[in-house]
Amino acid sequence: MNRVLVLGGGQLGLMMAEAAARLGLVVDRYDPERALLLPGTSDLAVPISWEECQERYPVITVEREAFPEAGLSAELAKSNRCVARGALEVIPDRFTQKSMLDKLGIPTAPWMTLDAVEDLNAAVEKFGGVVVKARSGGYDGRGTWIVGEGGDLGAVPAAELAGKAIVEKKIPFRRELSIVGARSISGETLFYPLTRNWHVDGILRLSLAPANASADLQKPAEQMLQRIMEELDYAGVMAVEFFEVDGELVVNEIAPRVHNSGHWTHEGADWSQFDLHVHALAGVPLHALNVHGATAMVNLIGTPFENAWLQHPGVVHWYGKSVRPGRKLGHANLVAESLDGLRAALDAWADVLPEGYQAILDSELALG
Repeated sequence: MNRVLVLGGGQLGLMMAEAAARLGLVVDRYDPERALLLPGTSDLAVPISWEECQERYPVITVEREAFPEAGLSAELAKSNRCVARGALEVIPDRFTQKSMLDKLGIPTAPWMTLDAVEDLNAAVEKFGGVVVKARSGGYDGRGTWIVGEGGDLGAVPAAELAGKAIVEKKIPFRRELSIVGARSISGETLFYPLTRNWHVDGILRLSLAPANASADLQKPAEQMLQRIMEELDYAGVMAVEFFEVDGELVVNEIAPRVHNSGHWTHEGADWSQFDLHVHALAGVPLHALNVHGATAMVNLIGTPFENAWLQHPGVVHWYGKSVRPGRKLGHANLVAESLDGLRAALDAWADVLPEGYQAILDSELALG
């Protein structure tokens, strides 16, 4: 097949379209909010009907988890051509996502539903420190409330969240890791190495890949992701975020799409996650991946584009979005022969990194 439709009009779909163009394939994007089609990498939007979509696109994929409840995008997301259909029925709701993980026997933080206000106190008594998460709609720290052991519960709008949230045990993790992998239409799989991630206020600020001292964790991570993709009959790229706890992996979140923590693959591997996603859907064999040393991915958040960045080490990917606080507007990838070799390159980006990035690099180096 040589034509794929991605539901969503954002930068992830655009990067899929760019990857497809290099292979002589076509990825078109459907913007649900405008109800218009963006052909390939073009910004010239045109209308399209259900019948035209059925005629043109044998495969439909997604760049996000949530869509309007009605309209063409909702119909396409539920159609049998959507390779993420099963994932969209499970992953966006944290209750069904956690229930699936429990069913599969995949480790995740102990949890319970927040059905009534008094359940929050019961969770604190049971777990100590807790994390309250809205069942749906949370992203980049929104819809999440962290309460340490003995902490103040007053900041959690429990009455408003009753019946719409879960409560997890707060996990004392060593570091945050993620794995990005792909499953093809025919069931073939391929995985990138584990990545070390650093979040500040719930937003990913820095990824280091491959994660240091992760050889013993790589295979378990691959097995968990493969089981999830098979359970959901999913095709394309998927990501799983983990906590590392006492040398074991605990699943935190699942993303049924290309993922921010996989952006390092643009410059850090022979095939980017966007290339891999298109390959998986178009029937192109999933070739072995070569990683180019060590890569740091720096998120560019809430700040206008600076021409001076082009003189910094690395490659800038800018999304062309309007600027607002907390918004992911681009990323930069820095590649070195070794993790230690990234230090000077990262220091050049100190003006866009929160304080503490050097400690993250030092802690990663100390592991091995």
